[in-house]
Amino acid sequence: MSLWWTLVDHPVFEPGELQHPWDVVIVGGGFSGLWTAHHLIEQNPALKIAILEKNQVGSGASGRNGGWASALYPVDDKELRKTFSPEVVHELHMHLRQTIDDVADFISKENIDCGFQKAGSLIIARNQGQFQRLGTHIEEGYVRLDVRETNARIRMRGALGSVYTPNCASLNPAALVVGLANSLQCRGVSIFENTPAFIQPEGAVLVDTMQVRATFVVRAIEAYLENTRDQVPIYSLMIASEPLPSEVLQEIGVENRETFAEASHLVTYAQRTADGRLAIGGRGAPYTWRSRRNDASEHHRRDHDRLRKMAREWFPVLEKFEFNHSWGGAVGVTRDWAPYVRTGENYGEMGGYAGDGVAFSYLAGGVMADLILQKDSARTHLPFVQWRGPRWEPEPFRWIGINSAIRLSGMADKEEKRRNRPSRIMKILSKITGQ
Repeated sequence: MSLWWTLVDHPVFEPGELQHPWDVVIVGGGFSGLWTAHHLIEQNPALKIAILEKNQVGSGASGRNGGWASALYPVDDKELRKTFSPEVVHELHMHLRQTIDDVADFISKENIDCGFQKAGSLIIARNQGQFQRLGTHIEEGYVRLDVRETNARIRMRGALGSVYTPNCASLNPAALVVGLANSLQCRGVSIFENTPAFIQPEGAVLVDTMQVRATFVVRAIEAYLENTRDQVPIYSLMIASEPLPSEVLQEIGVENRETFAEASHLVTYAQRTADGRLAIGGRGAPYTWRSRRNDASEHHRRDHDRLRKMAREWFPVLEKFEFNHSWGGAVGVTRDWAPYVRTGENYGEMGGYAGDGVAFSYLAGGVMADLILQKDSARTHLPFVQWRGPRWEPEPFRWIGINSAIRLSGMADKEEKRRNRPSRIMKILSKITGQ
């Protein structure tokens, strides 16, 4: 169980009977499914909506992530402009930034206690290789900070500089899931937990042997889509400390609770929680054969130990403190790293957030609602709408390629630390991975 779920109580739902016609059935009770229902019921309160969740709401990535509500997009601007105009790319960024404020407004309106704090995000360079890469790759909404400006915000050992964006908030994602689900129940949405559902190729939904009748069906299971070449589950692990003494927090910094990460090739992310902990995550756990979800990969001891070591390298003051919480989860990644919201006549699917889904799922849910209601809006013309990228390679090439890329990314970080210049390994690897 993630730290986040230890801090909140799980809601109780009374959805009633499943055996009657629904306007919309959503399979998946994470952020994607819940936000889709939110946008639908906002536009048409009369809709009969059912959410079917195999386990409990937010039990997947929605309740296990790093708690970043960011304006990040997994495809960089240079790559986007190969297909879309600069105006479309700018419009995408505007919607992503607005999404954070829309989520904040919802939290305020519903009085949800989830520790939401919009203070921005820092990506910190700790060697010259990272520093040079940051200087040549600053996207819309970011500014570069020198070492003095960086240290004024965060006292990370070895920091040479950073890039900063105001467009990020930290929060407890499980608390937001609970607040959102309770809000939906109050507005008449029926949430069925512990209800495994199977979506047939034509879009019909089976629960056990019963076919659930619906005008429209949405698949909103993100990384829980298994055994497919359309996307793969990549595992991200986390650790968290107990609440730290005030003098330790003062030495670390991030007094405004900016989220932060090191500018490494292996993804890292961290936040100072509302109750004074450090919650730190990163990638590196192996990919599982044939895109299967593997619970063991969510509790990879070697990677949890690596994160503990990394935390103490960042902040030596943590040497005498324990990180007693550890957990993990999977994120969905497409071959071109592009998220998608797609619909047909009576069926829709969404996902591929690559770890940026806390806020992005709000925007994706709004797009899905507009498409279901046949509403032509500005957001229905964004790059991820009806997008279908290339498929992943068949096995064993997929297994070899992804696990090699994970291993080489770690080697590239060691190379940059040793040579103090951008990694030659990564220059070659990025041409293959597209990242």
